[in-house]
Amino acid sequence: MKLVSIAVAALVFASPAFAAGAATPASVVDAFGAALKAGDAAALENLLAPDVFIAESGGAERSFAEYAGHHMPADMAFSKAVSTTIKDRRIFEGGSLATVVTEAVSKGTYREKPVHSRLMETMTLQKSGDDWRIVHIHWSSAKIEEHGDH
Repeated sequence: MKLVSIAVAALVFASPAFAAGAATPASVVDAFGAALKAGDAAALENLLAPDVFIAESGGAERSFAEYAGHHMPADMAFSKAVSTTIKDRRIFEGGSLATVVTEAVSKGTYREKPVHSRLMETMTLQKSGDDWRIVHIHWSSAKIEEHGDH
């Protein structure tokens, strides 16, 4: 599996686990990362819309069920294996939609190979009642050369 398709799970941050009715888009994104790291499929299902659209590595998964049956287990394993540091996060919120863009760096070892990557994550969330749910995710990553962050 390409680093791009597995690095997506590295956007796991030291954050509290998912709690129903998470108040902000950023807290939902953080809860998503915590649930990946914990391997908590039930929490992930609560955070993602059933018809979530996930784009990575030039492909797409068009539902939670499709994600759970394909990349989710590898994303969970990867997120447990590496440490990730957020470098920048931007939140764009208006009405019932919000977009959270996160830039991070992951470092560690996965499947006996060193990992040092810059990661970009864009999540779009939709509010229904008091709850925000993730309706779209786009992940990309690039290897960081030894001489710098680019």
